[in-house]
Formats: sequence, structure tokens, C-alpha cells
Amino acid sequence: MLVKIIEFLPVIIFFVSYKMTSNLILATALIVGSCVVATIIEVIITKKISRMQVFLVFAVLIFGIPTILLKDPSIIKWKVTVVNMILATAIFFFQFILKKNPFALLLGKELPLPDKAFATLSVYWMVFFFFSGLLNIVIAFYLPDLFGVTKEYAEELWVDYKTFGNSIINVVFALFTGIVLIRKYPELLKNDNFNNKK
Repeated sequence: MLVKIIEFLPVIIFFVSYKMTSNLILATALIVGSCVVATIIEVIITKKISRMQVFLVFAVLIFGIPTILLKDPSIIKWKVTVVNMILATAIFFFQFILKKNPFALLLGKELPLPDKAFATLSVYWMVFFFFSGLLNIVIAFYLPDLFGVTKEYAEELWVDYKTFGNSIINVVFALFTGIVLIRKYPELLKNDNFNNKK
């Protein structure tokens, strides 16, 4: 629980600092610094770090440092899109090029689903990540043109979306895919079938 709080703190720091200052460059500098500190603390506490955490911190550094140095807030706005597109591409590469389901590799031991269920999961999430990346572009760069709002208000909306909206959409979609899988493969609810992949 403590580790999860530590991982989430940089996001809160980013959000609060932006709301207090309306300065995206400052908020970015704070999330970059707090991400590094939070990661170090996590390693000290757990003696390990997940690959996903490394990937996310790396993404923050890659987009955050140029944002700070060039004082260009548009750079950090690309992070959500690029991360989503990388995830979509990775799923496509593993599923259709290597013929190895990424979800089965990651979750196979904890979640013994049938192969066809894992394949469905991969396609759903690949499409979801792709459209999430496109949605971020719209929110980050095109709200003033589409809805006639000011650039300042559009930036506020993007910060809200980046902090909470993107995570909420991910959780909702995860619940949606869970419901779809159970309805499509009702045998998943039966322990005998659950432990015997089809």
C-alpha cells in the first residue's frame, strides 16, 4: 500500500502545483524530480522495481526534461500519446509478429485464461491504447479549435485529463473487457475450465 502511495505522489504533486501556479513548466519540473525521488524510495523499500515503473519514469524523463530545458509545455503533452502508442505497438508486435500473447506472458500464472480469451484481450487493449493516444492529441492540442475555448482553459482541461481522466478511462475499460470476457467465455467462471486452457 505504501509503495502505491509513493508511486502516485508525483502525479498529485504535478496536479496540485499546476492548479496553484498555472505553470506547466514548473509542474513538469516537480513531477520529474518527484518521480526520481519516489523511484529511489521504492527501490530502497522493496529492493526491486517493476519494468512498467521503469518505463513510466523513463517516459517522464524523456518528455519532461526537454519541456523544462526548452520551456515548451507542448512537449510534455505528447507523453500520454506516445506511451499509449508504444503499448499498442508492443501488443501488436508480440501478438501478430512474434505470435506470443503479451497478456499471457505477463498474467498467465496469476490469470489462467484460455488462449482465445488472451487473444481477445490483446486486440481490445491494442485498439484501446491506439484510440487513447489519439484522444490525448485532441484534448492536448485541438480543444480551442473544436470548442472555441481559450488556450489557458484547454491546458487546464488537459492537466485534469492527464491526472485523472486517462486513469479513469483505463479502469473503466478494464472493467468493460472483464465483463465482455466473462459474457463471451462464461466457462471462465467455472474453476475446472479456468485451470484448463482451451
